[in-house]
Amino acid sequence: MLILIADSHLSENTASLAEFTKFLEWISSSDYDVCFLGDIMELWIALPKFENAMHREFLDWCHRESCRRKIYLLEGNHEFFVAKRHADCFSGSSPDCLRIGSDLFCHGDLIQRHQLDHLLFRRMSKSRFAFFLLRFLPGARRLVNFIQGIMRKKSRGYSKHLPLTEIHRWCDEKKQSGQQNVFLGHFHQAHQEERPDGFRLFCLPAWKEQQEIAVFDPATRHCSFLHWQKLLQ
Repeated sequence: MLILIADSHLSENTASLAEFTKFLEWISSSDYDVCFLGDIMELWIALPKFENAMHREFLDWCHRESCRRKIYLLEGNHEFFVAKRHADCFSGSSPDCLRIGSDLFCHGDLIQRHQLDHLLFRRMSKSRFAFFLLRFLPGARRLVNFIQGIMRKKSRGYSKHLPLTEIHRWCDEKKQSGQQNVFLGHFHQAHQEERPDGFRLFCLPAWKEQQEIAVFDPATRHCSFLHWQKLLQ
């Protein structure tokens, strides 16, 4: 069984951080595998001068548990260079999509092609050039704080909707590569559908909203959305 978690947007002063930590502790006592589908942290730049105790504790947990279970991580648009610098902490990780058999896991923020400003920023901010600047540029912290402030203001203006037309177009492209199940984060809304040909789409709820997750059974191919505490029952 695979637990999928997306969009928790954790920071050191997040109200749900204690509950998230409790959930990880419960997973440690279970036999579930885990896939983190991005935006787990509100901001995570995987460079020494930007990482904090919360990031390191999460990495330590993933590293320990990857010896006992499968731990996967997909970067969202709030995580940078994690897959590049901390691949040894995970069973599999990627800054974009991760394929496991006929299943495809992706954060999903690159699906909406009309958001050109976001696409440009996303690609530039995860480039080798950005990695170099953040690592060596004096005043990099101030630059990051400035950009983060702009991102917060823009996010307030986004309407919460599920762009199914664009998601379907993107899925059609992935289907041609042999994928049968697609799992997406980013959109903060629970949605699932199955087409007549058996292709299935799962958009995950955001942990940040109601502490909801998805549980996928690779054997039966069944996926359900639920509050994490229901797993304790």
